[in-house]
Amino acid sequence: MLLLLNKTSESKETRAALLENDKLIEVYLGEEEEESIAGSIYLGKIEKFIPALEAAFVKLPNGENAFLRMRDIKQDYLDSFSIKKLQEGQKVLVQIKKESVGTKGPQITTNIGIAGRYVVLLPFSKSVGISRKILSEEDRERLKKIGRLLKEKYSTGLIIRTAAAEISEEFIYNEMENLYGKWKEIVNNFKKARKPKLLYKESDSDEFIIREFLRPEVTEVVTNDENHREIIRRFHQKATIKVISGDVFENFEIDEKLREVLKRKMTLPSGGEIVIDKAEAMTVIDVNSSHYIATESHEQLSEEINLEAAREICRILRLRNIGGIVIIDFIDMKDEKSKEQILKTVKSEILRDRNRVEIYGFTHLGLLEMARKRTSKSLDEKFIYVCPTCEGKGRVLNPKIVLEKLKKEVEKKPNGAKEVIIKMHPEFKNFVEKEELKKFFKVEVHIHYTHVDPNTYEISWKI
Repeated sequence: MLLLLNKTSESKETRAALLENDKLIEVYLGEEEEESIAGSIYLGKIEKFIPALEAAFVKLPNGENAFLRMRDIKQDYLDSFSIKKLQEGQKVLVQIKKESVGTKGPQITTNIGIAGRYVVLLPFSKSVGISRKILSEEDRERLKKIGRLLKEKYSTGLIIRTAAAEISEEFIYNEMENLYGKWKEIVNNFKKARKPKLLYKESDSDEFIIREFLRPEVTEVVTNDENHREIIRRFHQKATIKVISGDVFENFEIDEKLREVLKRKMTLPSGGEIVIDKAEAMTVIDVNSSHYIATESHEQLSEEINLEAAREICRILRLRNIGGIVIIDFIDMKDEKSKEQILKTVKSEILRDRNRVEIYGFTHLGLLEMARKRTSKSLDEKFIYVCPTCEGKGRVLNPKIVLEKLKKEVEKKPNGAKEVIIKMHPEFKNFVEKEELKKFFKVEVHIHYTHVDPNTYEISWKI
């Protein structure tokens, strides 16, 4: 696995990308345009309770109202700050659970979590969790024992992350002590402050990015910043480090790879096809065979394309950071074993996802239901803007409908009109016969295919 680190010349911000067999599997593009607040901890003030929603709106330092579900507030949290009952105007310690999307404000929680490379500290929990990506029973048992000792020492809950499986317990103990120190500082600042303010921000520094992306599987790191070498060695002793000049992303064509995954239709190496359509809270993915004819057996054909599509879809969900409900319409499979193989493949692939993914199985109609948790903006939101012409529908009026409207409007020509100048979208070149329009309008017709909107046109008259 190859890790690319690219320090941009303009903002001096580090971007990261992971490649496996020359295929992009994960990317971090920084927050040049809009700062990410996911994971940040704030002092907020309760603005208003909404009993019908069993929630409250909490004012943040930027004036934005965040959404807090009352069921998220555990008794351990209330006891820690000697709170008997929450009231409007009261200050609360909250963490951003999900960034704002569209017109919806951010979602917050009082279930605070402070993440390190090996451990996530959970101050208001008493549980010890082990990353589900650690599959070795021996490693899980060893880490559970370490987790219990840390829980007793600090009287907090914790989650031991995947990277902890590869290192000695000394590193875990040191990081836990560091995280606990940060937590005590957050609490002290919270108690002293009165107005809404930022208390802790998940770092977007080079160290944070390298810490999160330098997986054990990484064998080589390519960067354009010599300062990265020391940080890399701190977390990974074996990876080969190569420092080059120029834009790393440009050298490895990362922008081209990103544009490819943002397409609505994607062709699979076998010739099959994936079609992705996004709605507000749901993504629908269709898999079809397209030109794939490598086998005569329909069931074998379906399974081969579906397996390839399952791996590719999981990669796309990660890369585009698609959240919410995901419905996948695979090619029809009659054999239950084929469906089980697809489920097994998807379950294996989602272990590579940083975000939580729930698989609900196949419906009666043969559709695979999934849900993926998302805390920050998707790649689509960062890269794509809603088309001002079709307003995001991806559809425009049928040219025949537009031409019918045009003819009706020209029929109402002013008295004495001798010429008409019509400006239309270039797409109409294949639909308009100039001589036919002359006969119909009974005036001289000039057509310019320079209009930008295929739904409309411009008409001007010469008298």
